[in-house]
Amino acid sequence: MKSLDSDAQKLATMGSSQDLRRNQSVLSVLGVGFGLTNSWFGISTALVTGINSGGPVLIVYGIILIALISTCVGISLSELASAYPNAGGQYLWTSELAPRRYANYASYLTGWFAWAGSIFTSASIALAVGSAGVGCWQLAHPD
Repeated sequence: MKSLDSDAQKLATMGSSQDLRRNQSVLSVLGVGFGLTNSWFGISTALVTGINSGGPVLIVYGIILIALISTCVGISLSELASAYPNAGGQYLWTSELAPRRYANYASYLTGWFAWAGSIFTSASIALAVGSAGVGCWQLAHPD
């Protein structure tokens, strides 16, 4: 029998087996993480509202506040990922940690909200690309 590393042993105690090889480099992990969490470009289309509503002060302090909150959320999610490693992510964690009475419904809502967030972020990025394209066209053709 081949020896198991500590992660595979932890999965075995949870009743699962490690099926995939772990051969990701640091650069590839950073690339995937940036691709999944690259919300700056999606948020950039909403900066006009912040500038009109509160000005640069709101933007600067808002970014600092949101960075702090996002760091806390990231730390919480990383703790959950280390305690409950799986491919499902948040909907499975919700199913495991919610009260039994509400676990299925809460897990269902978590999955749908994650999907909706991805769709809205994609739409925001598409809007930003279109707006940037129109802005470049107007700069080149000022008539």
